[in-house]
Amino acid sequence: MTASPGQGLAAVVTLPAAEYAAASLEPLAGRTPLTRVVQACLEAVTDPATVAVGVAVSLADDVRALLARDGLPAVGVAEVGGQASRAQCLAAALEMVVAEPISASMVLVYDVRQPLTPSSLSVRVVESLTHGATVVLPVQPVTDSVKVVDEGGAVTASLDRSTLQIVQFPRGFAAVHLRRLLADSVGGFDEAAEAIRSAAPIVTVDGDAEAVTAELPSDRAFLEAVIAGRR
Repeated sequence: MTASPGQGLAAVVTLPAAEYAAASLEPLAGRTPLTRVVQACLEAVTDPATVAVGVAVSLADDVRALLARDGLPAVGVAEVGGQASRAQCLAAALEMVVAEPISASMVLVYDVRQPLTPSSLSVRVVESLTHGATVVLPVQPVTDSVKVVDEGGAVTASLDRSTLQIVQFPRGFAAVHLRRLLADSVGGFDEAAEAIRSAAPIVTVDGDAEAVTAELPSDRAFLEAVIAGRR
């Protein structure tokens, strides 16, 4: 399911002043991580005008040039000065899509560190949003063994992984609620953690094993191998 123009759905991506940001603009098997994620946004919302990238001002010109080169000049770019944290970039992109004439009431939050998100995952999140959910989080079971380690590095316990889930992207929000979470945040910001803290009703949908979160640029070879395997 993709959203029709009347459904008030938008999608945002953040590119803060972080170590991985520059690597997000470098080719990954022919396309940059940013372009891949923006394309995933477009598959979900269909209209480029309802997609916004919140970006550190130092990277804004490069982002605009990349989007123009890849045929995506209509995608909005919200510049953030100063520290340009992820929260600040998310807030700037959100303000761009909730303002007129877009006036989005629902927002998908994507991350450039998850550049291989399949469209089926976005469809599940959108479906729950359009049925009235305030927060939608795609989740996957934890499959690795998880240990508790003390300050000396000794393993002290094993956690029951059957109760643990990994939260993926895109994350879906009622726009007004995401705005409130950003306004109330202190320090480091993660919208999933803030939604849990706020006691908002949260709907989960099945994630996807292919929607891996990568550390860029160190995981570039791994991502390229995954892409080659898909071909």
